[in-house]
Amino acid sequence: MRFLYLKGNSTAAQIIDFIPPIIIIIVAGIAIGQVYSVNIGTIFSFIFNGILIASADKWIWPSLKHNFKTKNN
Repeated sequence: MRFLYLKGNSTAAQIIDFIPPIIIIIVAGIAIGQVYSVNIGTIFSFIFNGILIASADKWIWPSLKHNFKTKNN
């Protein structure tokens, strides 16, 4: 999804990837009246995962060639 639809934007891809679990958490929380599945790790991952991936692509592995096919390949 990151390369095919979002022009390599890892932050946007991670946020979109988190939408289904967030919807499930909200629906389950409404249904049972409590939320057990959200902790500091979940929140940290939602906020920083895409940023960390983008930073690693830029500073740690700038020559990394991703194995993917896009509409242009």
